[in-house]
Amino acid sequence: MPEIKLSIGGRDFQVACQEGEENFLTDAANLLNSESQNLVSQLGRLSESRMLLMAGLMLADRMINLEKSINEREKQIEQKEIDLEKSISAAKAASDSKPAFANEISDLLAKTAKRLESVAKLTSGQ
Repeated sequence: MPEIKLSIGGRDFQVACQEGEENFLTDAANLLNSESQNLVSQLGRLSESRMLLMAGLMLADRMINLEKSINEREKQIEQKEIDLEKSISAAKAASDSKPAFANEISDLLAKTAKRLESVAKLTSGQ
């Protein structure tokens, strides 16, 4: 089991991890270190436990806000999908009724053409 050295808030920690998790653990430690550095720059020297607690709470707060944002976006996407399905259904209904409408126009034009032919025959016969 590999051990890696992590630096968080100016303090070094030796941590064991599963094979292949080194990069993930390093990235997580870098994130925690960044929050710890922000705390130290704002509040000054903190005990190790207080610094890690505060940094963890700040990251947890950020995660909660991101989850809320993701949930809101998912709801918006779901509503857009519902709206899209309605639009698709309306478009299909419109396209399905179009041939019937086109047939009505075709029939009307045929009747009009026959009437015009009749009128033409009447006027040419005079």
